[in-house]
Amino acid sequence: MDSVISLASVLILTVLILYLSYLFTRSLGKGIGMKRGGTYMQMLDRLPLGQDKAVAIVRTGSHYYLIGIASSQITLLAELSEEDIQKEVSAPSVWTGAEGYENFRKILKKYTDRHRKDV
Repeated sequence: MDSVISLASVLILTVLILYLSYLFTRSLGKGIGMKRGGTYMQMLDRLPLGQDKAVAIVRTGSHYYLIGIASSQITLLAELSEEDIQKEVSAPSVWTGAEGYENFRKILKKYTDRHRKDV
């Protein structure tokens, strides 16, 4: 009889530890997900391009920048105007499940086309 009680108590304790771990990681994940920007800087959008590569739009004050992110460096690709950002944000998104990616693609294409003409 003692072995059944000790087995039940170990089982209950294990389930309790698993449940508390689940609650803790869920609350920790919510806190990390909400903190996307600081007081003076904010990442508006990010598009992964590979395992360690991405492009992003960053706002600092009233300035907007298109940056390239790699594992060893961050490169400024273009400085965007506020009109470019507002125009693309107000346009309706084509993709229903990924709002913002179509707008980001338009901005990226505009500035990469401009860069090609400069070269």
